[in-house]
Amino acid sequence: MRTVLRFLRHHIWGIVTLIAVFAIVHWAVVRYRKPGSMTVIEAQAMDMSQSGTPLGVAPVAVEEVHPRLFEPAVTYTGSVAAWNDEEVYPRVTGWLTNLTVYPGDRVHPGEVIGRLDSAELTSRLNEAEAGAEAAQHEYNMSAQEFGEAAASRDAASATLHGLQSALEETQAEYNAAQATLDAVRQEREAAQAAVRDAQANAQAAQADVEYWRSEIKREAKLLKAGAVSTEEYQRELSQAKAAEGRLAQAMAGISAKQAALAAAEARVKQASADVSAAQARIARTKAEIQSAQAEVRAASANVSLNIHHKLHRAAVLKQAEAQARTASIVRGYTLLRADQDGIVTDRFVAPGTLVQPGMPILRIRNVDRLRLQAQVAAADLAGIRVGNPVTVTTLDDPTLTVHTRVTSIFGAANSQTRTVTVEAVIPGRAARLVPGEYIVMRIATGPARRVFTVPLPAIRRDVDQRPYVWTVVSGGPQGKTVYACVMHPEVQSDKPGKCYKCGMPLQPTKKGGKQVAHRVYVTLGVQNGSRIVVESGLHDGDQVIYRGQEFLNEGDPVAPTAWGATGPKELPQPSGEMPNMPGMKMPSPSSGPSQQPPTVMPGSSSQGGKPGSAMPNMPGMEMGGNGHGAH
Repeated sequence: MRTVLRFLRHHIWGIVTLIAVFAIVHWAVVRYRKPGSMTVIEAQAMDMSQSGTPLGVAPVAVEEVHPRLFEPAVTYTGSVAAWNDEEVYPRVTGWLTNLTVYPGDRVHPGEVIGRLDSAELTSRLNEAEAGAEAAQHEYNMSAQEFGEAAASRDAASATLHGLQSALEETQAEYNAAQATLDAVRQEREAAQAAVRDAQANAQAAQADVEYWRSEIKREAKLLKAGAVSTEEYQRELSQAKAAEGRLAQAMAGISAKQAALAAAEARVKQASADVSAAQARIARTKAEIQSAQAEVRAASANVSLNIHHKLHRAAVLKQAEAQARTASIVRGYTLLRADQDGIVTDRFVAPGTLVQPGMPILRIRNVDRLRLQAQVAAADLAGIRVGNPVTVTTLDDPTLTVHTRVTSIFGAANSQTRTVTVEAVIPGRAARLVPGEYIVMRIATGPARRVFTVPLPAIRRDVDQRPYVWTVVSGGPQGKTVYACVMHPEVQSDKPGKCYKCGMPLQPTKKGGKQVAHRVYVTLGVQNGSRIVVESGLHDGDQVIYRGQEFLNEGDPVAPTAWGATGPKELPQPSGEMPNMPGMKMPSPSSGPSQQPPTVMPGSSSQGGKPGSAMPNMPGMEMGGNGHGAH
């Protein structure tokens, strides 16, 4: 009590002055306020319990999760290179007398694009060609001599080949005669065996006939005696006649076999004579072959001598011709030609310059095909294969998009950057790209599949680096009271105080609301540079926050809001209608990420209002939209 009295005694005049000023201001406001306007006390007492956005609600950007077709990919900056760069160099020293092309001109393989002075090289070519003509004359003479010797050898060889062919024919005749002799001897042996068989058959038939003759006599006696029937006797008589027929047939066979044996004996004699004649021809032909072989050896020796002379003169001729070709090639170096299709991009020297080998004259770039290259980290190479889709954009023209595929993956990493070149080759006329241009390459690392994905900014990590996302769920009843800054909703406390950012008093509010933030831990998969696969943790229809979640805590009230490139397109507005007070300017929503909900007056709950009550329009008062509240 003493402390209070001491304070009043020391500050009595200040308190009296403050009361007087407040009374004058109150009298002025009551005296001059416009009809329908409200005092500060009335504004604080106004019930805004029907507001759609309570104190501390954070505007957030939300995306509803559904399975979608997703293609994992990595994104790298790259560059465009020509299919091939050619620098034209002179191969001989000389004066550059002419250049027929200029940067920007298109050239074709073999096209003459420049000339050097060629007088000295032409003289050397004429000298070399004359030497080649002399060597050619000497070689022609040697070739004629060789031809004559070769003709003699060929004639002797032909004779020898003829005799060898005759010997082969005679040998064949001998072999045939010998084979015939062997065959007819076998025929004779067969005929002799056939005669013996026929004789044996005749003897057996004779014995059978004699048996039946005695049997018929006995049957005739039995027939007369009535011991056998006439029918039985006729059967026996028929068999006896058949036996006599077989005997006659066997006798005829003996005669035929004996005739065949005689014919075989005659053929054996003739075949023996043929064999002897063939043996005589073989011996005669062998003697003629020996004589022909001697002639061939002599002719071959003469050919070998001529070959030696011909080879020597041929070597001289080749040397002279090579010198002439070299002189012609060197003179051809005075014509500068393009080796490929392309565009002339640089000219390094002008006509009239004395050029030497190794001095560049022109640069030609083949742009019929372009090489799009990116340096990819080794960790991202696992899913990249030749044929994977590639989407290419440029930094200068975002509307330009080229779709192609990976054509090659270089097999070694750069020793300094530890990256590997991934290349896609496209036709040069397929896109508005030029060599040296910087590009952005999005390279697919796997096949597309239908999965849950979220934007990369939606992923947060806790202190243990576990990934999670904030989702929007329906809030329950308002529970624990927390204190939040009306200008900076992320600044919250369990007890009253002031905002450490702007110094405004923290206003009481209740946790919970219509929609609140809920943390969900997730398992992540692959990404494509803008989105990432969520393998587990989310369900179809979940609403995931991907912007505005930097300062959220579990259970914080949130308001899904349309979001632009730099922040909310508009701030959440209360559902209750605010009176339009004269002289008041309402703040326009800022596009910046620091924009907050409408300002509320500190201490409004002590005047009968509820937390979150908005500040009413006051006469002559402007409400700032700069994020620092009304003053």
